[in-house]
Amino acid sequence: MAKAKKKKKNEQMEADTPLQADVVETPEVATEEDVQNPQETLDYWKDKALRAQADMQNMRRRLMADTEDRVRMRLEALLNDLILVADYMEAALGSIPEGVQKAEQADAFLAGMSAIQLALEGVMLGHGMTFIAPKREDEFNPEEHEAVETVTDDSLSKPSLELLSRGYRMGKRILRPAKVKILGPGTPESPAEEA
Repeated sequence: MAKAKKKKKNEQMEADTPLQADVVETPEVATEEDVQNPQETLDYWKDKALRAQADMQNMRRRLMADTEDRVRMRLEALLNDLILVADYMEAALGSIPEGVQKAEQADAFLAGMSAIQLALEGVMLGHGMTFIAPKREDEFNPEEHEAVETVTDDSLSKPSLELLSRGYRMGKRILRPAKVKILGPGTPESPAEEA
């Protein structure tokens, strides 16, 4: 009779509570077997807790990596825009005729332009960008250099590079390769060309 009253009371309580559309997980109830093997039950719940903790750490790690990737991509986009400004500054300073550079009126202007260029380069370097500026004796590296022109010169014993426009790198990623002219020794003529 006590069981029937409990059953009736439970049914009445269920009827009084509103039904939820979402499924709610109910905690697992200890069974008689769990009570008989408390160590196994404890190990089971410890394992579940450790797995949940590991899942949370992995999720945090993935979110951090995603956030860092987004920030890096935005920074690269900004620095790519700054590369164009740096190119214009470099071209402007390089195109001033030598006679003008010595004139007294041009001193302040040139000093200002140089200061702007140095500040711009400082900003770029401060955000992790490095310059790719191969020296004449460096070997051509297709990952870092873009060959704009190839010139043969019989007076050279080995190939060399002439920098036309420096490149830019952010970490391991090349934002723009350095534009170079390859100066190389003349190639021996093939027998077909002699005929």
